Amino acid sequence: MATSGVPMFLSSLTSSDARFKNLNFHDGLNILVADRTDESEQGDSRNSIGKTSSVKILRYILAGDLPSDFKVPELADHKFTATLSLPASGERGWEPVTVTRPVSPTTRVSVSGWSVIEGSGDLHVDEWRELLSRNLFHIPAAATRPTAGQLWGQLIRTYFGNPIKGHQSEADWESGVKIGFMLGLSPETLGKAGDLDRLTKQGKAIRQAVREGAIAHLSLDEPALRAQLATARRQRDRMQADMRSFKVDEQYAHHQHEADRLSAAIQKLNDEALALQRRSRELDEALQDEVTSSHGDEVAARLARVYAEIGIVLPDIVGRRYDEVAAFHESVVRNRRSFLEQELDAVRSRLDDIDAKRRTLDGLRSEVMQILDETVALDTFMSMQRDLAKQEANIADLERRLEGANSISTINDTVKLRTAELISSVRTEMNERDDKLDESISLFNELGAEIYTDREASLLVSLTPKGIFSVKPCVSGDASIGVRSVETFMIDIVCLIAAIKAGRAPRILVHDSHLFDAIDGRQVASCLNIGARLAEQHGFQYIVTLNSDFLASVEDQSDGAFDAEPYILGTRLTDESDAGGLFGFRFG
Repeated sequence: MATSGVPMFLSSLTSSDARFKNLNFHDGLNILVADRTDESEQGDSRNSIGKTSSVKILRYILAGDLPSDFKVPELADHKFTATLSLPASGERGWEPVTVTRPVSPTTRVSVSGWSVIEGSGDLHVDEWRELLSRNLFHIPAAATRPTAGQLWGQLIRTYFGNPIKGHQSEADWESGVKIGFMLGLSPETLGKAGDLDRLTKQGKAIRQAVREGAIAHLSLDEPALRAQLATARRQRDRMQADMRSFKVDEQYAHHQHEADRLSAAIQKLNDEALALQRRSRELDEALQDEVTSSHGDEVAARLARVYAEIGIVLPDIVGRRYDEVAAFHESVVRNRRSFLEQELDAVRSRLDDIDAKRRTLDGLRSEVMQILDETVALDTFMSMQRDLAKQEANIADLERRLEGANSISTINDTVKLRTAELISSVRTEMNERDDKLDESISLFNELGAEIYTDREASLLVSLTPKGIFSVKPCVSGDASIGVRSVETFMIDIVCLIAAIKAGRAPRILVHDSHLFDAIDGRQVASCLNIGARLAEQHGFQYIVTLNSDFLASVEDQSDGAFDAEPYILGTRLTDESDAGGLFGFRFG
């Protein structure tokens, strides 16, 4: 019988279809039996007897998702109804509540008889889920985990792959919060592990995206970004200084053209001077080669000696003729020297004139070049402004990239800091709840000793380096599926009892036959005896679905230690005919 005047949680499970096998439950251990007449052991599919379907229907009524095998035309018009005992408004005891949920639409739930609901009781499934969270599980409004769905996953199991998980994709930190909540710890404190988990994943995702080039403007190389930024800033400062020192000259092009003209004129004078200098050297050489009249007298004397040496007397007429020729030659030479000297004077005079003009032009060009050095053209100045604006944009981009890289690099530091804070908080929480945790650990160990005589069972409660509350059920020996199933049974029983004491769960635990498939019959008998005893002791319903042949085998192997008859529900399912299953017909 239920304790402390608390009625059983689940009274009945029915359907709008008259063919449905209505299920009526009682206190303590409830065994829904499926009589198997076929030799083959087919699994619970859409065409099966309906043991697993009864568990799925209950989960669906309690704000779960519609099972995929129920999404068939044959069930589209069905409605499922459960009669529950829920806490009355203002904690004024318990009251019977009828909950009906149609297969379609899945978003609506009809709730009648519950005083906490204002209005007609026609609710959206999210409203129904919220009411269960606050009034049945008493999950604090500030806690994002656990959800009502996660707690139902522990209490009404459809997944048996991991003892502490309600479904395969449940994160470790979520499992930790859920189990910790049931054991009496603060979900707000434990839930901070989720914030750290999200922050860590975000950091990893961002760093991976940056490494793969998916986020082109970000870089993880802070030193390189700082160096680029420093260089860009220096270039910007130099450009600003240059612009401050320059004056804009709107006649810059004219001055530049004038400078080019003066340079060309100076070059032309230089070319002319070079040619005149060569001419001057040629004239000097020509003057030095000219023969003077004194040279002619010497030639005449040498001619007379030659004639005397050979015994010939030079005729007078020859002497006279030579004198005449020499006089003529001297006249010619004198005239040529005079011409050359005049030309040389003209060349030197022109060189002096060129030098004077060149100095004048060079002075003018220097003045123009000074103006050009001290000013810039308007279009040049505007181009410099555009270049400066581009540099400023480049600096801003580098600053943003550096800030982003800094933010990414500090994620790890933030995670480490918050992890240390979380570990300290959770450790304090565990120390404050030490007596309650010890009670659950001791119960688990005792149950293991009762089920196994040759194995040791331990419930390991710890805190991971990431600040996640960890509960690990362990049974020594081989880690077979059967052992894992026993671990699942024990952790579910322990968590439910702790949650009942903490006022954090309804008084119900449901295990489908799949949990027991791999367990030895003697251990199954022990589990069922434990479930029956503790259900009566702590006032909860323990609902189990089993095949008749398997149940008979369990009773035989228990050597009389377990008798199922007092616990079997009045409604039995059978595969003898299509009408013998839960739905009263086969579909799919």
